[in-house]
Order: sequence, then C-alpha cells, then structure tokens
Amino acid sequence: MSRRHTISDKTGRLPPSVPNCPIPVDLVLRSSDKVLIGAHKANLEHFSDGFPSADSVSDSDEPVDLSEDGATLKLLLSGMHKQRLPALIDLEVEELVALAEAGEKYFVYGMMAACTERIRAEARVVTDLETATTYFAYAVKFGYLEVADTVAPLMIHFNINNMYGYLKGYDVALLAWMRYREQFVNISDTLRQKWGVNAKVSACERWAAYSDETRKKLPQTVGACLGLLRGANFEPLEKIFDENRNTVVGCPCKDSCSLAAYQWMWGCKDMLSNAAPFSSFLTTK
Repeated sequence: MSRRHTISDKTGRLPPSVPNCPIPVDLVLRSSDKVLIGAHKANLEHFSDGFPSADSVSDSDEPVDLSEDGATLKLLLSGMHKQRLPALIDLEVEELVALAEAGEKYFVYGMMAACTERIRAEARVVTDLETATTYFAYAVKFGYLEVADTVAPLMIHFNINNMYGYLKGYDVALLAWMRYREQFVNISDTLRQKWGVNAKVSACERWAAYSDETRKKLPQTVGACLGLLRGANFEPLEKIFDENRNTVVGCPCKDSCSLAAYQWMWGCKDMLSNAAPFSSFLTTK
C-alpha cells in the first residue's frame, strides 16, 4: 500500500505561483477549477487582512478550497511576495475584474490598488456596453464611485430589469440608478414636447416648418431618446437641430425664430450638461 503523501511531497510537484520563489510552501490552495497551488502562510498573513494568521492555521495535507479560479489565485498570490506586482495590461476585462474582486475579498491592498487604477483608467475611454456595465457593477459593489460616475452615462438607456441583473442584492444602488436615469427621461420629454415660444414666433410659417421637421427627426419614444443620449453626449441631437436651421435664417421675425431655435437646442443641452452624477443619488435626501 502506498504511503500517505506529506505536504512537502505534494507541493514538490506543484507549479509555483511565483517562479523561483525560495520560500518553502507550507499551504496548498485548491481553486474552483481544481488547480492545486502552493502558498506561504506567512505571506498570506503579511500581505493581506483577509487570510487567517500563520499561527492560527494548523499544518495539514489537505488543500484549502477557495472559490476563485486557478489563474486568478496565481495572479493574486504573485502579488503577495516581495517583488513587483504582475503586469495587468494583457488581462481581459473578466480576468481583471475577477482579480480585482479577489483582492477586495481578501484585502490584498497592493492588488486592490493596481486593479482599480487600471479599471479607473479604462473607464475614461470605454465605449462598449458590456465592459461599462461590468466596471459599473464592480465599482458600485466596492465603493469606487468615481468609476461608477464615469461609466453610468453609457447605461442610461437600460430599463430597470436590465440593471437589476447587474445590481441584484444592492437595492440602494439600484434605487440611486433609477433616480439618476430619471434625469435623462425628463430631458427626453423636453425634446419631444412642443417648445414654448412667443406669439410672434408661433405665428411665423418658417418657425412652424422648422419645428415640425425637427420634431419629426427627433426620437419619438423615451427609449429611443435615451439611446441617442447614451454617454451624455449631445452631439447626435445637435446635428438634428442644425439640419433645418437655414429654414429660419432671414425670416420676417427679425431673427426671433433663429433665437427660438437656439433656445430650444441649448435648453436641452443645458439640461444634459447639468445632470447630476450617479453617486449624488446614493445619499439620502
């Protein structure tokens, strides 16, 4: 009958989390995808506040099961050594967020900072919805509100059911997002309503032609308006307002119609530029 393997027997065949690390392995971790990874109790204690102290962990041949996958755990452990943190630039979004969440879960502060800085930088330039929502959910979950504020405008066209899927269990954040989104619903209402003008302009045939043609080209539903306002970018709407601007140039109203056209456009643009950030709705009012 074969003998029982000791911890040193097992770890001798384990791929090290850090190549050429001279520290003896005294703990085996098992990832969610069943990868065995050698670790050091002292490093887990020293580099994080989420693992138990080295003295409180008894020696055992049995691996400790963790919920993270092997790739994530290896990166996390590599950041728990006296060396430079691993490069994160080549990680896919899902890999980066998984590592960031592991850092938050186990309070590995160096990894938390490195991941968040990359997410913060990418949030400023992200355009695709899937990445934006992934970063938004992460930011809300762990309190990185500047990241949430940066990407929130990309999701204003989401309905409540969409957002509930990302913020399930975070009711305060979901309510805040609903209040945040309502600002843009109000802007869409203003866009689609008949713009108030004085009697002189109202009676002008050129104004009637301009307002009718412009209104036809504006989105006719709230959802369509929110889609056009996505990213809090007024440029697509500004093009619509400008398309028929020549209609009111030189009208008998002595530029009153042109002024009314500008006021209509700038009134909506001003509402958009003054929309409050998502984080402002997290406070109780």
